[in-house]
Formats: sequence, structure tokens, C-alpha cells
Amino acid sequence: MENKVEQLEEVKETKKKGGKGLIVLVILLLLICCGLGAFIFMNKDKLIEKEIKQVEKENEKDSVKKCDEVKVYETTDKKVKDLIGNISVSLGGEWKYFETYANNKKVEAKDIEQLRAYHIAERRFFQENKQSITLDEFTKEVQKYLGKNYEFKPESINYKGGSCPQYNYDASKKIFNKQQTACGWTTGPVGIYYDITKASELNNELELSVRVIFGDNNDTYYSDYARTKELQKYEGYTPVFDFSKGSLYKFIFKLEDGNYVFVSSEPVN
Repeated sequence: MENKVEQLEEVKETKKKGGKGLIVLVILLLLICCGLGAFIFMNKDKLIEKEIKQVEKENEKDSVKKCDEVKVYETTDKKVKDLIGNISVSLGGEWKYFETYANNKKVEAKDIEQLRAYHIAERRFFQENKQSITLDEFTKEVQKYLGKNYEFKPESINYKGGSCPQYNYDASKKIFNKQQTACGWTTGPVGIYYDITKASELNNELELSVRVIFGDNNDTYYSDYARTKELQKYEGYTPVFDFSKGSLYKFIFKLEDGNYVFVSSEPVN
């Protein structure tokens, strides 16, 4: 009987010790959790700050990379000046030819009329005194300035008027033959003038900022295409313009097969 009582007492004592151990374990776990919570709370700002700095560092790298890709040109650079010069001149000397690109709307390469495209290519062959040019040669010359997606269709061109073509197209043989054409014009002294104010290239795309002043073929210069804002009068000589008062246009060219081809032009409000 006494042995049973002793055994019961031992069991009770063991349970008490086990209970105390469990309580101690729970308390230890709570203390650990509280400690971790305090550590996280105390270091939260530091962790966030570190993360922000890391993001800023990555953004700075990206920014530097983008800046490195931008190339700024002198506006007097021949390559820059030729970009517009090559697409805006005509052997016919039509002074309003530049309005093909500088008017009141956005103009894309595909919008350029066939006759204009013809004159762009005609100049080179005329200067080289070419007697005949195949359609393929002529088309490639056009696309060198307007892009390889431009569809040149010479059979659709109406050469009448003041265009004064120097080559006649033989559709049956698909050949342009040189012809002797006497050209004369009666345009007045007031034309269209432009000034390239900025030129920068990014990812093989070159953007030009261009200020334009519009003449009326009579005696007045205007700062807008609609010719409603008079700038100054013609006084017998080409005036010195304040181009900052002219209309601002954005011209885009892209590098394609080694050439910068016209993409678009549009007025900037």
C-alpha cells in the first residue's frame, strides 16, 4: 500500500516538473518572438532605406545608359543639313516645295506624292548626266531618302505644270530617258526659310527641331503656315530673321541600310 502511495507521489512530482518545463519553454519562445519582432521593428527603416537606395542605384544606371545612347549634333553639321536639303529641293525650283513637309498636319514618308519622290531622285541622275535609268535604279534612289517601304509608281505621275521633269518614263521598257527640257519660273522673291535649332540621335533615330518662316511669293513673311501672323515685309533683300518667332516642326529620320531616311514631320504646338 505504501509503495503505491509513493508511486503516486512520484508521478505527481514528475507531472509538476513537466508542467514547469513546458511553461519555461513557452516563455522562452515568447521571448524569442518578442526579440525578433523588436529587431525587425528597429531595423525596418534601415531595411527599407537600403532597398530604396538599391532601386535608385539601378535607376541611375539605366539613366546613364540612356544618356550614353543619345548623340547630339551641331546644327551646322553637313549631314544634318543634308537630311532636309535632300528631300526638299527640286530641279524645278518650286519655292513652295518645302511645304510638303512643313504644313498644318503630320506628314509621313508614305504621304509624299509620287511627283515629289521623282524630283528627289531625279537630282542625282541629272547631276551625273545619266542618259537612261532603269526603274529599279530610280526606285532605289527614291527609297534611299523615303525608306524601302515607299512604293514608287512612276506610271501614275502627272508631270504637267511647273515640275519640269528632266527624264521621260517609258513604261513599256521600264526606263527613264533623259530629255531636253527648258525650264523657266516666275516666282517672286519671297520664299520659305527654315533654321535647324536642334539635332539629336537615339537608337538610330535622328530628331530635328526646325523653325520655319513662310513667304507668300509677294512681299510678306509670316510666322505660320496659314499666313495669318505677319512677321515682316520684303524690302528688296533677304532679311535677317528672328527664327524664334517661326513655327516649330519636328522632323524624324531613321537609319536604314546605311542611310537616314525620312520618317515624319509635324508641327509642334
